[in-house]
Amino acid sequence: MEARVATWTDVESVLDRLSEQHRVEYEALGWPSEEFLARMARYMAEADTKCLWFDGKPQAVLAIKPGAPLPTTWLAVTKEFYGKGMGPTRFARRYMQQAVQRHGPILSVIGSGHPQAAKWMKVLGYQQIGENIFLFA
Repeated sequence: MEARVATWTDVESVLDRLSEQHRVEYEALGWPSEEFLARMARYMAEADTKCLWFDGKPQAVLAIKPGAPLPTTWLAVTKEFYGKGMGPTRFARRYMQQAVQRHGPILSVIGSGHPQAAKWMKVLGYQQIGENIFLFA
C-alpha cells in the first residue's frame, strides 16, 4: 500500500467504485451531478489530496484542506477498501496521524445516513464530537 498524489483520473476511479457508505452520503449531496463534481474538484485542488493505492488501483481519496478553526477532510473509499480486511484501515489511520503532524487536528463532517458511517469513522481513528462531526487529533 502506498499514498500517491491524486490525479482527477484517480479520483474518478474511486468514485466509479464507491463504497455503499460513501455512495449514500454523496448522493444526498448531489453526486454524480456536474455541480457536485465541480465542488469536489475545487476542494481537492485546494487540499493536500492523496490516493491510497493497493491491488494496482487507487482505493481511497483523502483530501485535507487547511481552514479555520481546523483543517477539514473529504474522504472517499471503494468497496475493495472494506473488502481487504484491516490493512487499508490501518494504513489510512497512519496516514491521518502523519497528516495531523503536518496540519494539526482535522475535522470531518459526515452527511451520510448510512448506519455504519459513525462506526467506520471511529475505526479509522476519529473521535465523535457531535451528531455528525468527527475529529482526528
